[in-house]
Amino acid sequence: MVRQLNKKKIVGICPVGIKKAVCPSIKKTRQMHTQLMIAQRQKNPDSSQIESLRNALRKRKSIGIAVECGTCIYNKQ
Repeated sequence: MVRQLNKKKIVGICPVGIKKAVCPSIKKTRQMHTQLMIAQRQKNPDSSQIESLRNALRKRKSIGIAVECGTCIYNKQ
């Protein structure tokens, strides 16, 4: 039986086995998520900035992390 991955969590998984702390794609995703959390906690949140960060995270989730990683065997370039 083949184990299926949850597509919603694909951004947090490195299929090559590189440590999450080293993978540049996962690092970018974490930075964007942190920026989103900081933007949401401000007293006067900028709705356009929050929406753009949300859209960027959705886009990364649909693309997956394998696109950016040069050493990844699942690289689609």
